[in-house]
Amino acid sequence: MAKLHPDLVGKEFWYEDITLVPTRLPDFERDEVVLTTYFTKRVKLKTPFVSSPMDTVTGSDMAILMALMGGIGVIHYNHRTIYEQIKEAEKVKRFEAAFVIDPIVLGPTNTVGNVYKIAKEYGFYSVPITQDGTLKTKMIGFVTHRDVRYVEDMSIPLEKIMTPKERLITAHRRDTLDKNDVKAANKIIREYNLDTLPIVDDDFHVVALVTDSDIQKDEKYTLATKDDNKQLKIFIAVESRLSPAKERIGKAYDAGVDGVVVDASIVFKEQIEIAKYCKQNFPRLDVVLGNVDSAEMVRSIITEAPEYCDALRVGIGPGYACKTQQELGTGRAQASAVWDCAQEAKRLEKGYGFMPIIADGGIRRLDLVDRKLSEEEMREQLKQLYELGEVEKLSEITKPGDITKALALGGDTVMMGSLLASLDESPGEKYFDYEEDRMVKKYRGMGSLEAMEERAAIRYGYGIEGGDMIRVEEGIVTKVPYRGSGYDFIPQLIAGVKQSMQKLGFRSIPELQEYADIRPMPKREK
Repeated sequence: MAKLHPDLVGKEFWYEDITLVPTRLPDFERDEVVLTTYFTKRVKLKTPFVSSPMDTVTGSDMAILMALMGGIGVIHYNHRTIYEQIKEAEKVKRFEAAFVIDPIVLGPTNTVGNVYKIAKEYGFYSVPITQDGTLKTKMIGFVTHRDVRYVEDMSIPLEKIMTPKERLITAHRRDTLDKNDVKAANKIIREYNLDTLPIVDDDFHVVALVTDSDIQKDEKYTLATKDDNKQLKIFIAVESRLSPAKERIGKAYDAGVDGVVVDASIVFKEQIEIAKYCKQNFPRLDVVLGNVDSAEMVRSIITEAPEYCDALRVGIGPGYACKTQQELGTGRAQASAVWDCAQEAKRLEKGYGFMPIIADGGIRRLDLVDRKLSEEEMREQLKQLYELGEVEKLSEITKPGDITKALALGGDTVMMGSLLASLDESPGEKYFDYEEDRMVKKYRGMGSLEAMEERAAIRYGYGIEGGDMIRVEEGIVTKVPYRGSGYDFIPQLIAGVKQSMQKLGFRSIPELQEYADIRPMPKREK
């Protein structure tokens, strides 16, 4: 078990109030550090990163990025309809697969325009053509990007440009899908230089597809978080009241979603009933409850519902766009919350089983590029901002070491918001801020009045039938510095955490959590 300095025991402290003291002589390289961990009891990650279910953080693009990088995304529910959220989840599930089960099909009278509509919505052009445009009838042809890329008339029927079934190369399900043998399909794709291989049954009904692009993705993204069919894993947020959550959970299950996060600023008693309903009706789904911030809250959930809850989300009010602590005087310092909750989960593990802890909020990364300052200048600015109490300006002055600290304190994963909102993959457009003389992106807390104009109000207990509609603002609308592509940024963040652990002499997260030496970091005098 990690060693917490006596001066920190029973005290409130943030990540910046502590340091991890190196006590070992490292004898391995940075790339030998393994960041494998558990998001839930059943979902294993190769990177301990989770994107927050916020409407300026996680849509399908962010969820795809996180899963490809070894983490996982949680799609927010602040959509106008359940359908819109589920469509985002389906985009993640359809992004990659060994076998694309129940593929989208069209009929012979559908048009080139319909193919482009599918491409715009899902990102692919390869579509089987069946007799009536459903999976219930025989495949009569196939359309790929090669067939439509130079066609200007969007009204041309597909029967005029499709490759007819007589010229198609296919594989039978008994040789591939039924054996779950994608290698046999891959061999055919490479032998005939195919983009897509249809898998058919005895009646020539298309039952699945195997694509060359999915093979390439599988080889390129070796850390990716996938299910047994090599589809990316995805979680969605659901309401913290049973009645509105039921429909969303059912549709998530039908869409192949891997789990749900019951999303609320603080865990409600009713969340246990939601978890119970979910497990009894949809046992394949994992359930994350939260948020909690004390050993007492952890104990209540673990002792009352150990078989229904698969992970706990820790953090009440520590986020950059959250002001619950300032407005309502509730919550606590995030680092001490993670420590207390993790310790209690560990203490109860022998009697109730393993309970993963998600450290949600307060993660920051040092970014010297944005401000074009030297490291010493950045440190001085950081110090001055804390002394002046201008915490709102710290969004871009963030550190990968905070992630390592969160893991050392007992977090199995870290959930991030503002850090990821700055990337291309977050919802919303970047724009030039003339006051700050740089590109930025909008970022808002789900407790902001603006976000609560939509579904987010339920997260804070508003908008429920018969409930109080007077809203108290617990979040802000702000902006974060634009950082570009997450496919460049996330690998840097992974390297930063690995380098931090290497300097401490730890090869894995369990080793870090077992032997870390956590001490207070006194403020430096001017």
